[in-house]
Amino acid sequence: MSSIAQPAQSGILTHYVRYFGGNLMAVAAGFISFPLMTRLLDNHEFGILGYYEAWLLVAAGLLKLGAQHAILRFYPHGGDPAAIQQFRSDQLLLPFALSMAFWLVAAVAVFSLIERVPADERPVIAVMMAMLPLLVWCSLVDSVIYALERSDIALWLRTAWRWSELVVVLITLTWLSRSAAGVLAAKLAVLAVVAIWLAHWLQRWCRARVVRPNLAAASAGLAFGLPMMVNELTTVLFGFADRILLRALTGNFSDVGVYTIGYGLAVAVTALLGQTLGQAFTATAVRVYETRGAAAVVALKKQLLDAWVPVVAITSALLLCVGHDLLIALAGRDKAGSAPVFVVSAITFVWYSMFGIAQYGLLLQRRAMRFLLITLLGTVVNLVLNVPLILKFGVMGAVAATVASHVVLAVVQYWQCPPELRYLPRLSALLLAALYPLPMFALLHGMDYFGLDRAIWRVLAGSVMVMLPVLLLLAISGAARDRVRQFRQLL
Repeated sequence: MSSIAQPAQSGILTHYVRYFGGNLMAVAAGFISFPLMTRLLDNHEFGILGYYEAWLLVAAGLLKLGAQHAILRFYPHGGDPAAIQQFRSDQLLLPFALSMAFWLVAAVAVFSLIERVPADERPVIAVMMAMLPLLVWCSLVDSVIYALERSDIALWLRTAWRWSELVVVLITLTWLSRSAAGVLAAKLAVLAVVAIWLAHWLQRWCRARVVRPNLAAASAGLAFGLPMMVNELTTVLFGFADRILLRALTGNFSDVGVYTIGYGLAVAVTALLGQTLGQAFTATAVRVYETRGAAAVVALKKQLLDAWVPVVAITSALLLCVGHDLLIALAGRDKAGSAPVFVVSAITFVWYSMFGIAQYGLLLQRRAMRFLLITLLGTVVNLVLNVPLILKFGVMGAVAATVASHVVLAVVQYWQCPPELRYLPRLSALLLAALYPLPMFALLHGMDYFGLDRAIWRVLAGSVMVMLPVLLLLAISGAARDRVRQFRQLL
């Protein structure tokens, strides 16, 4: 007798709140680990960690064969137990088996050449190879949870995962090894526990026996997933090629460490906004498109993005006004060189979060190859700009390349989105959001942050000043309150 648990559907705002909670807990863990790790690891070790973590993401993205994207897009929302049973074999188990075959070949090649690597980097590579199969498995099963729209499971799983990782990493750095290899070994231990739990969850979700894969369905999944795999690799390179090129062009890990600290904090902070928004929107958009069509997806975008513009404006103002002091408060004044990297990168990511929703359409129509070509274009622009800009401006050259390539990517993605699925808030609202941070920045600097010297007090004072006009608008404007009530309808 087969048994398959069916998902419970919630509103997109409910998903957002759950994913926000999970990401908030992850960022809270980061706010604890970040200042401690920047003090326990010097720039050299931080550079090694950032450098090899970039390669770890590349390798994991390659080995997943894009199966996580196929799982989301090919999940049978009709709920037929036989279809779900077949889906498990076609889109999860068979791709994972193929991934492991490729991993074995890669492991043999890596360990046959490891003697050519500097001795202090060999333990890092060994731990990376052990992490890869577990990362692939966790990603595929997590994609099933995502396709089921089980944001409740994702909330507590990611929270437990991140905080367990925090505890184990800090124990390792404090008492065992203050090195990049020690950090990765600690993450490996937690990853193994998570992989075992996810295997247990998968078995409970679908108790039916494993059936023989349908090669036609599996091939269709790979045909969609492989371009998405290349797209994911391209996206990883888009985000992490800066570190690799900084190492190659400057010849030291210290510059990589400066960039990694600022860029990493930007990713962590903006995960609360952009990443969370994407997580809440994507799975719901797939279901809405499959069951109600393109017009319903555009209506969902309008309802979401019209309310998102003020969030972008406020967040941009906060980053511009207090971002520099926030990084110093977290990492210490000796890491102040990373502050401009953090501020500029984070503002870029916040704005791109809006365009990421506005342009979402090609993947709904399963046009993975065109989506891949657009991402390749953005990555090529990033790589081409990185070389001359890094040579001329160093770390900030890499930041400038990141900004320019994100602008190109946003414009081309929106242009190529099918017209029936395209939506962007009105231009006047976007201009107001872009301009709001500037007078707040001028006001705070004109007041010299009330004469405050300590970074944490400047962060608090600046945040209050940025939020005061927003609170005043909510108090006196019925239209603003109506917008908040409209946003709540997404629950």
